[in-house]
Amino acid sequence: MNKIMKIGLLGIVVWFLGIQAMAQEKIYWDIVEKIREEGFQNSHLMEDVSYMTDVYGPRLPKSPSYLASAKWVKTKFEEYGLSNVTLDPYEFGIGWQNEYTSVHMMSPQYMPLIAYPQSWSAPTDGKVRGPVVFMNFREMLSLNALNSFKGKLKGAIVFTAPKRHLEPSFQPDAVLLSKDQLDRMALTPIKFQKQDRKGRHEDHSGVQRRKIIDFLILEGAVAVVSPERVYDDGIVMVTKVPGRPWEKGAPSQATELVMAAEHYNRIMRIMKKGIPVEMEVEIRVAYSKDNLTDYNVIAELPGTDLADEVVMVGGHLDAHAGATGAEDNATGAVQVLEAARILKAIGAKPRRTIKFVLWGGEETGHMGSKAYVQKHFLDPNTGKSTPEHARFSGYFNLDYGTGKIRGVYLMNNFLARPIIDAWMEPFHDVGMTHSILIPGQDIGSDHTEFEDVGLPVFPFLQDPVENDSITFHSNMDFYDKIIPEYLIQGAVIVASFVYHAAMRDDKLPRKSTN
Repeated sequence: MNKIMKIGLLGIVVWFLGIQAMAQEKIYWDIVEKIREEGFQNSHLMEDVSYMTDVYGPRLPKSPSYLASAKWVKTKFEEYGLSNVTLDPYEFGIGWQNEYTSVHMMSPQYMPLIAYPQSWSAPTDGKVRGPVVFMNFREMLSLNALNSFKGKLKGAIVFTAPKRHLEPSFQPDAVLLSKDQLDRMALTPIKFQKQDRKGRHEDHSGVQRRKIIDFLILEGAVAVVSPERVYDDGIVMVTKVPGRPWEKGAPSQATELVMAAEHYNRIMRIMKKGIPVEMEVEIRVAYSKDNLTDYNVIAELPGTDLADEVVMVGGHLDAHAGATGAEDNATGAVQVLEAARILKAIGAKPRRTIKFVLWGGEETGHMGSKAYVQKHFLDPNTGKSTPEHARFSGYFNLDYGTGKIRGVYLMNNFLARPIIDAWMEPFHDVGMTHSILIPGQDIGSDHTEFEDVGLPVFPFLQDPVENDSITFHSNMDFYDKIIPEYLIQGAVIVASFVYHAAMRDDKLPRKSTN
């Protein structure tokens, strides 16, 4: 028998065993019915997400708005009857909040400009007005290239890149996954990967960006402006200045703005005609430097006979500073909160303890979840797994916008597939049908911290809707983009999944470490 035939027979055997396991996996239909009724008929979700976004947005890590939202979430968990609700501290760094932004073109014609300071950007020294100077960062190939700008930048507003090519898009903004797309995603690709012996070589030519920024600060430039690189139609992705600017002792920052591509392009075209352009900019920010602590929010539904074992579901509460962080990720955070409310409202008594967690610092490198994983699952002295690691069953993650939940990413955990497929059965009627063994895209989020220490993780698969085309990290990520029916569907599914995980005789299977 050749190798291909053996692989085929093995696949048939594994498929048959999976069907058997799925048939044996217990579904608590009575609890599912109660979860559906409570979630569909008595949802608190949209009012809660309005507070999370409209009242407490944008929720940049360690900012006053984030801390206020974390305290509000803690109060809601307590109001809904959850136990052991805590603000879980971890060391973050320096907080930053945008307090005022005013950006205008003053000549040759007046125009208000769509532009935002990148997070941890420095403020301006009051209201400043200066000429626009073009310095293409990509062409700064040596220190001599910088020297040609010496003495020419005091009071200047520096544009850093060529104008961006824009053209009409004939693709829909909102996207829903079709059955054919889901079926293709569910297929496991079989590839023979050749080792790249040459490796990848990064281009280290040119002056490092940090050196250029230091030069601009020294020369007295008042602001640095980059064009929006992904979106158009006035949408701007507002993230952070490069590096880790929140760290204590980080180098001084310039005032860095990102500008809508259409507005940036107009100014570049005017200057190409040899006509000077003047802008007026005023940026005010607030720092919190004395206390470096930020917080996760954790609540529990205590278990019964297996209370020392844990099932966890989480989503990040923090968001970027350009808008109110509705799709990224108030949607996921409020589904965690609503799932907790539903289970408590129906009087669920899970065998394992269920922990509901809203993470801080996801947008700055999963800092809240990383700190939690290191604290609870790794011995700081030996680096080995703790007893808590052994008692952990699985982690479910929500971080993908307002889209309806269509399935679960298994993260190559083949043994979990029949279990997940069984738990999806009560929700086929609301669109949840597919388990995806290997994600075909980057879905990095807080679950990766758990996966990195060998724990089972299950990010939910959702329709992208507008998350990738309009709202992702942008200045248009507002409540108005949320689809209530989809969010309610997701919260009901989350409540059912964590309940079933908490009720199994065995913990969820882990991937082989061999």
